[in-house]
Amino acid sequence: AKRAGGRKTKDPNAPKRAMSAFFFWMQENRDKLKKPGMGVADVAKAAGAEWGKITDKVKWEKKAEEDKKRYEKESSAYKEGNSAGKVTKKVAKK
Repeated sequence: AKRAGGRKTKDPNAPKRAMSAFFFWMQENRDKLKKPGMGVADVAKAAGAEWGKITDKVKWEKKAEEDKKRYEKESSAYKEGNSAGKVTKKVAKK
């Protein structure tokens, strides 16, 4: 069944969303957690359990903080570029 309205197509130029500390940790540890025959959901479950045991998350939280700043910077630059692009098209005819 198709949903009415359809999804808004994602702008390929839009900046990537900022990643959370968990995602940075996951990138580093995915191979350690993954075992042959495990599905994506299984790996995610195992990762969630491991992440819960970690008490010192400063390293990844720092990375997440930096990524958030990057996203905010790229996002505002992207929005400015977008609105500026729309405004300049209005050229008054003589």
